[in-house]
Amino acid sequence: MKTDDLIGALAAGLEPVRPARIHPLWIVAGFAASVVGVLLMLGLRPDLASAMAGPTFWLKALYTSAMAGAALVLVTRLGRPGVGARSALYGVLGIVGLAIVFAGVELAVTPTTDWTRSWLGLTWTLCARNILLMSVFAAPLIWLGARPLAPTRPVASGAALGLLTGAIAATAYGLHCPEATAPFVATWYTMGMAVAAGIGAVIGRFALRW
Repeated sequence: MKTDDLIGALAAGLEPVRPARIHPLWIVAGFAASVVGVLLMLGLRPDLASAMAGPTFWLKALYTSAMAGAALVLVTRLGRPGVGARSALYGVLGIVGLAIVFAGVELAVTPTTDWTRSWLGLTWTLCARNILLMSVFAAPLIWLGARPLAPTRPVASGAALGLLTGAIAATAYGLHCPEATAPFVATWYTMGMAVAAGIGAVIGRFALRW
C-alpha cells in the first residue's frame, strides 16, 4: 500500500472533535443549587412578587447573569490550550465598567444627602459574604462541569471558575436581597463575585495543575 493510500485509509471516517466546554446543564444545576441555598439559609425576600414587577430587580439580575455569561466564555477559552482569552477578559471588565457607569448616573440624579443610603443600603456588610456562602452550593457542580477542559493557566482558570460560580450565586442571591440601587450592586455584588474569583484562583493553583 502506498503512503498516500495508507493516510487516506487512516483518515477515513474521522470527524472533527467538538471543542471542550462546560455543558449548560451544569450551569443550570449550579444555579439551582444556589437557589436551594437561598431557600434553606436565607429565605426569599417577602416582597419578591412585587419586586419582580419592577425594572430594578431585573436590571440587577441582568448584571449578574451577564457576568456569568462573560465568565463562562472566559473559562472556556482558558480551558483550551493555545486559545487567547484577552477578548473574554475585556468582556468581563466591560460589564463591570457598565455597572460603574450606571452607578455614577444614578448618583448624579440622586440628592447628595441620599448617596450613603444608595451606596450602602441596609445590608452592605452581609452582601459579599452571602454571595460567597451561596457560591459554596454551586461550586462543586461548576468545577465538576469543567472537567472536560484542559487549562494550562491554572491560576487564571481557577479565577474564572470562581467568578462564574460567584456570578451564578449572586444571581440566586437576588431572590433574597432587597437592595437594588445601582451603586450598591456595582460595589457589593461586584465585591462578592471578585472575592469568589480570588478564592477560585487559589484553588485553581493546586486543583488544576496537570
